[in-house]
Amino acid sequence: MSYKLGAMLLSILFLLSACSDNGASDKDQEKQTVKKASVAKLTEQEVKSALKNDIDSIFNTFNKAGKENGWSTANKADFSKLRPDVLPYATETFADQTLKELAGEYYCECDAPFQPGTEFDVRFTYEQDKNKIKASSIDPATELNNMGTSWTFEMVKEDGDWKINKWDSKSLQGDDIKLTKEEAKTILSRNGETAEFVKSYESKAAGGTAYLFNVKRSNGERQAAIRSKDTSLVSDGENAEAVENASSDTADTQRSEQTTGGTKADYAAKLSATEQKEKHNDYQSDYQMIEDHGYNYQMWDALLNEIYGVLQKQLSASDMAALKIQQRQWIKDRDAAAQKRYDEEGGGSLSRVVQTEELAKQTKERCYGLVNTYMK
Repeated sequence: MSYKLGAMLLSILFLLSACSDNGASDKDQEKQTVKKASVAKLTEQEVKSALKNDIDSIFNTFNKAGKENGWSTANKADFSKLRPDVLPYATETFADQTLKELAGEYYCECDAPFQPGTEFDVRFTYEQDKNKIKASSIDPATELNNMGTSWTFEMVKEDGDWKINKWDSKSLQGDDIKLTKEEAKTILSRNGETAEFVKSYESKAAGGTAYLFNVKRSNGERQAAIRSKDTSLVSDGENAEAVENASSDTADTQRSEQTTGGTKADYAAKLSATEQKEKHNDYQSDYQMIEDHGYNYQMWDALLNEIYGVLQKQLSASDMAALKIQQRQWIKDRDAAAQKRYDEEGGGSLSRVVQTEELAKQTKERCYGLVNTYMK
């Protein structure tokens, strides 16, 4: 009897031990699964998307709060009102240091490049170490800011979301990043435009190599050249001289017209032609509406950039400086108006429709306003 009882006790102990081992094994396996999920490697596109979403959301919040509170140079921003709305996209450290400092400068009504570009298509690199990502990209020169910038970012994963923990920028002035012609083509092939490479040439104004392109859009064509050292735009008259097979007086006249940009009458005709190309279909879905409004917006935005470039050549330095300030405020107001329409719809696909529609509408109106008010 004693022998049987001992054997029974041993069997029970063995079963308990096995269950305990299996339980521990299951817990270990669960921990392994959680650990693997927390350090999942992101693809390049996923990193770009996460970074773009955080940046866009932060500045949409800044623009919305600025509009609602009437913040300006005279009426300083109250960061305590901004803070809760940026925390879904930024760590507390980044918010309380960098974004708080930015809020003190952002509403200055001045022409300053506060926001990092979010195209991330020129020399984008990143590395991920578990729940931390470091990334960098080149933000190229534009008509408004004719000097490229190098940006670096750090994101960390908190509560399941990737948030910006740090960013820094450095002007490319004085550097030589040795931009390739393929990268230059990428820069110019935006906003519905396509760039066709013409040639490389040594530019006196650029102090080195420049890449010349024919840039085509739905409503016309222009020439553009980019400095290899720092992405700055070359507009020194050498563009036309660099074009091959252009020796006749007629060709010289045509190139001169492209360089100076034409007259108010020329652009009145372009405005009318662009309006005729707008898409207004019999929509069957929100997606189709977004596509068409997006097409209209890109078309008007490309023409706006062209008009602005012409005005840079036509206006005096003082008039252009005043217009730059006005243009920056207009961009803020336009984006805020689009965000307001998005918010009024409460989110979802229809919100995106009215947001894009507002961007297209206001950009179109701005094109007409610049031509009628400033162009000679």
